[in-house]
Amino acid sequence: MDFFDQCNPHLSSLSESERHIFEYVVKNIQAVNTMNIRALAKECYVSTTTVLRFVKKLGFQGYREFGESLRFTCSHLQKNELPEVFWKRVYSEEYLKNIIESVRVVSQEQIIQFIEYLSKEPTIFFYGRGLSREAAHYAYRLFSSLGYRCFYPVESYEKQISLLQMRDGDIIFSFSLSGQEQETIELIEQARLRCNPHIVSITQADNNVIQNLSDLNFYVFTDKVWHNGLDLTSRISMIAIVEMLFYSLLTPDGVTPYTEM
Repeated sequence: MDFFDQCNPHLSSLSESERHIFEYVVKNIQAVNTMNIRALAKECYVSTTTVLRFVKKLGFQGYREFGESLRFTCSHLQKNELPEVFWKRVYSEEYLKNIIESVRVVSQEQIIQFIEYLSKEPTIFFYGRGLSREAAHYAYRLFSSLGYRCFYPVESYEKQISLLQMRDGDIIFSFSLSGQEQETIELIEQARLRCNPHIVSITQADNNVIQNLSDLNFYVFTDKVWHNGLDLTSRISMIAIVEMLFYSLLTPDGVTPYTEM
């Protein structure tokens, strides 16, 4: 039983503390698959009762089945996911694991839901701040290339003007690592007062405001990096999810069914 396939349908039911356990498990899956319940509880600073409740929320009968699923998944990852050369250095290992984990927790149901939103020919509004804005810009370029109507407002006044152009069924695509940017939260709330857009977001795995406001949320794993007061955390996992969604729109011969030739 693949751990990620088993967990995906149940992730929305996790509490904030349970999400922290899940994030720890995913980021340390090789180590956790050999831990007993007491060791995992100690590492996560929770009780064994909390861990047992966590694994049952994920649909496992008990901790033994949870551990078996982890061992199966670890074996699969070792055989198929990464060439051995990629595991030579610590940073490379963590960097690649974050990408893999972020992509693996995306369910097929989420992809289908996203494609369904796009099938209604919406306008897509891409919002982001800081480095997340650059990921939003990349997404804007990709989806524009398929013929979708896209806007990428950067300045605050441009974002306010974009609200006047928004209609029912349009998509607000928010890129926010923290999920707590007040400007974006206010934009989403203002948009919902005007019409009924679909809110799609990419945020970190922790429970956050933008995630809770979203109709469809993709969350990423990443190691936070700050330097000279600046957030330099990698957005590569955001980009990986964008590309996963983008390529899901393409037919095997590379032509999207929504583009006129």
